Amino acid sequence: MKKIMMTIAAAMVAVTMNAQDMYVGGSLGFSTTTHDGNTLDTEFTFSPEFGISFSEHAGVGLEFGYGRDEDKSGSTKVVTNALSVAPYFRWTPFHIGPVNLFADAKFRYGFAKVESDGHDAKTNTWGLYLQPGVAYNLNDKFSLVAKFGDILSYKSSKPDYSGAKSTNTFSALKLTNNISFGFYYNF
Repeated sequence: MKKIMMTIAAAMVAVTMNAQDMYVGGSLGFSTTTHDGNTLDTEFTFSPEFGISFSEHAGVGLEFGYGRDEDKSGSTKVVTNALSVAPYFRWTPFHIGPVNLFADAKFRYGFAKVESDGHDAKTNTWGLYLQPGVAYNLNDKFSLVAKFGDILSYKSSKPDYSGAKSTNTFSALKLTNNISFGFYYNF
């Protein structure tokens, strides 16, 4: 085990030493829906990420996600808490002045817990995604970033109880769902 850990540590040092740029950042989101003065739905999301660029066109990164959603319908309240982790490979084929167009090939694993009227339900999800995005470099240190839905995706979701069946979803060109905006600090 000690040899494996030392090999992983040496590989991480080598990757960091060969990196051109590193960045840290992410996105933050909040929404609320009201009807006749009553709050029906409140959602909060937080997605920090870290990445390393190996060249002008390629890099890798790791994105974490946390989301909380509260839905109210009459006296029923449903609260969903979700966590995810998504390593990705980033290809940046176009650089037009301060604008960089990129695509992330991601593997995402997620876990969600839904609480409603004293009952809990858990779900595990994994998926493969090809997600386009654009970064606008404000200067050498700061960038604004937008990511747009998915070009291609495959997702498998399965409730966490005995005998549960998984739900599998394939989609293509869903670019307008799940648009996110964030920032990067480059160092």
